[in-house]
Amino acid sequence: MSTNASMATLRRQVIEELKNARLDPARYNVTGIARDAYVTGNGSMETWQAAVEKNLYPYLPGDVVRVVVEINGFQEHMYGTVRDFRTADNRMYRRRILTPHSAYVELFERFSGALRPLTEITPEIHDFEIVTDHSEVHRDGPQHNYGLFTCRSGNHGPYPPPAHVLVIHKASGEKRRLCDGCNAPEIRANLGHEVWRYRQHSKDTIRRLIDNPQEIAGPIDDHEARGMRDWADVFPYLVPAEAAAIYTQWKEQHNVRVNA
Repeated sequence: MSTNASMATLRRQVIEELKNARLDPARYNVTGIARDAYVTGNGSMETWQAAVEKNLYPYLPGDVVRVVVEINGFQEHMYGTVRDFRTADNRMYRRRILTPHSAYVELFERFSGALRPLTEITPEIHDFEIVTDHSEVHRDGPQHNYGLFTCRSGNHGPYPPPAHVLVIHKASGEKRRLCDGCNAPEIRANLGHEVWRYRQHSKDTIRRLIDNPQEIAGPIDDHEARGMRDWADVFPYLVPAEAAAIYTQWKEQHNVRVNA
């Protein structure tokens, strides 16, 4: 058998083994796995696993990822899709490689893109916790609907199906209950973007607390201070660190329950 024919056979074998392991062959350098596991390797399970890890493409065009973008003086987490990969001098690669320098990301929420080194790109799924346990997803569900929450993606009109998962944005704690069909990267990214939207609406309050964090500890009968505290209770993840520490002390002094 010729060398080319042998490699073709090995490639088919690798593809089948990846599928059997419930791995997507499109996300791997199949030829590289065949070479590292069976041509230069001894074909053992350890060699196979090492070859699979080595030959995984970190990202592919179309992957939904998160990058950091400065907007109005704030470092925002924004989501988008990988369009292509670039060299260090911003040239596009002629072929797919395992270690590209940068990726150009088309952002969902802004009519622009972001060129970032791969070290500054994060898969969107890393930002979310996905709860699938039925009792947790429907904890304290509405009595009028047999205790079941419905999908909150907004894609189903007036009759959404029951939720199957609870998606939690780790950085903010924002939650969304979704059906299996809507538990998709683009919809999860929209949940992540809510932090950015809330910050845009709250930027004046945030800047005031950055300049003068003591404002949040104003007198109980002070209308503006009370408004800041009410806002901080709803959006604790948006409160500047110094103001958050001062507000925690204020609540302890006034015997107000500190949020867990």
